[in-house]
Amino acid sequence: MVEILDRLASREQVRTFHEDGAVCVRNVIDQHWLDVLVGAFDEAVAAPSVFSKNYGPEGAPRYFTDHRLFNRFDGFRRFLFDGPLPQLAAEILGASRLDLYDEHLLIKEPGSPTPTYWHHDMPYFSIDGYDLASIWFSLDPVREETGALRFAKGSHKWGKLFQPVKIGLNEPVTSFDRDDLVAAVPDIDGDPDRYPTVTLETEPGDVIVFHGLALHSSGPNTRTDVSRRALSYRFAGDDIRWKNRSEKPLIFERSLNDGDPLSLISEECPQVWPRD
Repeated sequence: MVEILDRLASREQVRTFHEDGAVCVRNVIDQHWLDVLVGAFDEAVAAPSVFSKNYGPEGAPRYFTDHRLFNRFDGFRRFLFDGPLPQLAAEILGASRLDLYDEHLLIKEPGSPTPTYWHHDMPYFSIDGYDLASIWFSLDPVREETGALRFAKGSHKWGKLFQPVKIGLNEPVTSFDRDDLVAAVPDIDGDPDRYPTVTLETEPGDVIVFHGLALHSSGPNTRTDVSRRALSYRFAGDDIRWKNRSEKPLIFERSLNDGDPLSLISEECPQVWPRD
């Protein structure tokens, strides 16, 4: 018997995602899961992987990131497979199947001076297609001064792939120098009439869903008393296939051939929807 689940996303929220490239859905994650994730975050910070980085300057409060969490920490594994986010992403994409592409922990410690420069996710990734939903949320209240996400509205429909940048430096990542990538992101902040933006502030339990081509940024954490502990999932839907864009695919131990489904590396990109 198929379990009938209450919808998590309204029709208006689905429309906003496809029109603007980003939408905030409130009160998706309940307190039980938030408590599980607090413990999982503590474990992950205490045992970083080979994929961990600090995007900030040496000696300053960190902008710490790490990947590949579900296969190392029970709390992240349970949340990925039993929590509400795959259903939410499937509803918004209209996807019949979702595979995990990336799982990304991001912590801007109190006083972290490093912004997240304008970029979109897809050019960093070894995949292609439309059905890519990035889901981002924080365990802490997020305001503009602590690093709330900003989006260039409709930028996922520009039909462009911008050169990836080193997130903490705003310098080009030269290993991604390919013919299908155009030059740097335009000056979004300098031309607000041409490039309207939206800033999405959140409370714990709120979730931001944005398209893999949506340009986004965030400021430093200028507060000295509040952290910004965030987690981001990249869920690949029906039309996503492998596409080699880099000499070394981000966080993967092996690469596939262009056009291959992610199911060929299910140990790294497990199916998360529908649930078994």
